[in-house]
Formats: sequence, C-alpha cells, structure tokens
Amino acid sequence: MLFIIPVKSSAISPSWQRFVKLFERCVRSVCQQTDQDFKVVVVCHEIPEIEFKHPNIYYHQVDFPPPITEKESGIKLTNSPREADKAKKILAGIEFGSQFNYSHAMVVDADDCISNHLVSFVKKNSAEPGWYFYSGYIYKEGSGFIYKKLKGFNGICGTCLIVKTAHLKEVITTDLYFRHSKTKLDTGIRLKMLPFIGSIYTINNGENHF
Repeated sequence: MLFIIPVKSSAISPSWQRFVKLFERCVRSVCQQTDQDFKVVVVCHEIPEIEFKHPNIYYHQVDFPPPITEKESGIKLTNSPREADKAKKILAGIEFGSQFNYSHAMVVDADDCISNHLVSFVKKNSAEPGWYFYSGYIYKEGSGFIYKKLKGFNGICGTCLIVKTAHLKEVITTDLYFRHSKTKLDTGIRLKMLPFIGSIYTINNGENHF
C-alpha cells in the first residue's frame, strides 16, 4: 500500500515548528502498521526535520512555487491557492510512488493520524476498488477527550479515502479529494464503506486548512 502525505510549505505555515511536530506524530502513526508492506511518500517544498526515521519513508521535494500568502497579497484569500498546491503535490506523489507498484493508495493529511490495521485490511481485500471512511474520531488539539463521529466523517476530513492506484489520479483531477463526501467516481465505480474506524481528524491545532 502507498501512503501520500502532502506537506505545506513553511512559507504559509503559521508556525513551522508546531507543524513539524504534528507531521511527526502523523508519520509515526502511518508507520505503525501491523503489516509493514507499505511505502510513504512525503511531498514537500522543505523536508521537515524530525527525529523519527523509518526505511519506508521517502521524501520527494517539489520545485514549483508555494501558494501566495495573505500577507504578501494584501487580501483575504479563498481556499483555492492552497488546494491547488495540495493537488499538485498529491499528483507529484502519485508519479513518484508509481515506482513502488502498489495496488492501493491513500492520501493522509499531515496533521491527522490513521489506524494501524489499514495495510493488513487492504491486502486481504486487494480486489476491491477502494473505501471511504464514513465514521471516524475527531480530536481537538490539547484536549483530554476524543470523540467518535458515527456518520459523515468523510464529509469533513481529508484523510478518508483508500483507492486503487489506477483510480487515484481520477480522484484528484475530478475534485473528489476536496469534495470527499462523494463516494462514486465519474467512471461509475463506487467505493465501499470501511468497516472500522480508519483515521483521527485533529482540529484547532493552528495548522488546519479550513
């Protein structure tokens, strides 16, 4: 299985040091899979300096410019510049990750965490086109509580889709990733509901896109 983690540029991070800590927590959770047959492609402008190392992590640096910041533009921006940057990084990750020849791929937001059973589940069900996460956990950063969202989780969190690598580019180019409450590809392929909770959406961490 292939995991793609698009990382924002330090130029648009309110606190790069805080973001790096969130990223390290994220990548630790990804690499704690019960089945270690996976690769992680981190697509970034700057490589985050973290203590955690793992042989399955690959950093792929891009050379296109980061999205313009509100401070530089002098106006309040819409979400589109950051979404475009993220989409370009995901597509770059798909291209880079094609060398690993895995059946399924998943995009993981750099401040979220995932279940350690995903790789083993996907390998046992490798013929399926993919899954969406209808339920999930939501964690408010700094809180002592985490709560379960029983339905509609895929409508609020980007870490919510696993698809055949052959369909991943379609997911991005048809805007499914950013409108991820949809569960049907334009080709008519329907994703299945993941039968267990697959990710934790962290909010109020100072680095959330929305």
